[in-house]
Amino acid sequence: MAKNFLWVTNTEDNVRFYSDSAQKTNLSLYFAHGIDPEVKKSICGFIRYLRREFFFPIRCNVYFCNREKFRSSKGGYCYGIFFSNDQSDGRIYPQIYVPVKIGLYAVCHSLCHELTHYFQWYFFVDREKDSRALEIQASRYANRIVEDYACESGAFTEMTSGEAVSSNGS
Repeated sequence: MAKNFLWVTNTEDNVRFYSDSAQKTNLSLYFAHGIDPEVKKSICGFIRYLRREFFFPIRCNVYFCNREKFRSSKGGYCYGIFFSNDQSDGRIYPQIYVPVKIGLYAVCHSLCHELTHYFQWYFFVDREKDSRALEIQASRYANRIVEDYACESGAFTEMTSGEAVSSNGS
């Protein structure tokens, strides 16, 4: 990854530097009932890769929902949601919602797209750029991370990055 990459890489220096951000760190996963065990296993494999490569300085609860899409607050539909409660006193951790009935590549892409919003929130980038620029950045980072994972693991050999579902509206 490039040195100025927004996501925090999982190095000893970064873990030491960012570890005092919150009492709890990393990703906490929640799977809805009825999700195919093989899909869940594949998602967990991707999460293991993310945890090995990146450090998540504030706990982020990730919910995998047994559906195809969500209703966006902007009126349309989206394939992932990032939520942070800036008004809370730190007891409510950021949350991400990802549907699983969209194909494994799209699930991983949507998750990375929403995790980019998490890092934009963490580094206050979301206050510096307009929403279009944030969405473009999130899509580019998601493409890069999922492609790196695919090259390393051999996953998604039957798909190309052009087949990812756009996560606009999150």
